[in-house]
Amino acid sequence: MYRRGSTIDGYESHVRVHLKPRIGNHRLDRLNVGDLVEMFDAIEEHNEQILVENANRRAQAARCKPAEPGRPIPAERARIAEERATLAEMKPLRKITGASTRQRIRATLRAALNDAIAQRLITFDPASHVELETGKRPKALVWTEERVAQWKRTGEKLSAVMVLTPQQTGAFLDRAAKHRLYAPYHLIAFRGLRRGEACGRQWTDTDLGAALLTVATQLVQRGWKVEESAPRTDSGERVIALDSETVKVLKAHRKRQLKERLKWGEWGEAYVETGRVFTQGNGEWPHPAWVTDQFQRLAPRRVCPRSGCTTCATAPRCSLSRPART
Repeated sequence: MYRRGSTIDGYESHVRVHLKPRIGNHRLDRLNVGDLVEMFDAIEEHNEQILVENANRRAQAARCKPAEPGRPIPAERARIAEERATLAEMKPLRKITGASTRQRIRATLRAALNDAIAQRLITFDPASHVELETGKRPKALVWTEERVAQWKRTGEKLSAVMVLTPQQTGAFLDRAAKHRLYAPYHLIAFRGLRRGEACGRQWTDTDLGAALLTVATQLVQRGWKVEESAPRTDSGERVIALDSETVKVLKAHRKRQLKERLKWGEWGEAYVETGRVFTQGNGEWPHPAWVTDQFQRLAPRRVCPRSGCTTCATAPRCSLSRPART
């Protein structure tokens, strides 16, 4: 059975981090429901420990700040130095193993157990009888002024999916107007493409004359490696109509790309012909993480939190057809 590389990576992570350490010493034919319930209970207990440690670290980080604005007095500087030394010895902030991840861990285990059943090594799948909390998708929330203020005070987001307002999106695009990634950011904001879909754009799937764009490929990040793949579902392969402003932006981007190709040749270097709409200066694929990193750098902090706007901290996405410009 064919499985995507990202799926295999997920299997490997689940086995290495959770399954092998917790049930790796159990005989396959003696693994029962109770063993798995105990494993998932232990994961939840570990989550509680992580939450406590994260809270302690945030509290300690707050103590590392001066009590008053301006240059601290010597005694205050000494206190801050001690607090920072204490902070350096604490564990970094960590993520918990959420409900959706626990569901995926069970799915990984079930895949392995079903293979064992097919090979007649066992006759019973205990993972199918373990009840877990439903892994619901996080609810998207808009970055209102109140939520931005709370994020600045506490460093915490109310949801894993935070969406920019049209004004925030406009402010970001204004700031990114002269950046080489302005065109993909514009395309994402106006047409709702995902980060990997934008990075995987090909000129052969982009018809500026007809103002149509076909989503047929995407760039997927596996660890730090990047590979090309088709959209995960059939509905992901789609044709998107482009508005006149987006067509104008893409045409300007293409002109600049052609100039870069000529300059690269003048420098005596070989330009990498990938056929991508969005590339690095030498024509190579853009790394999706670089696209995210540049978004974080460009986002104006006063109106657009840099902690990310979507679950993968990708570039902004707006449900409106045309964000208001500020």
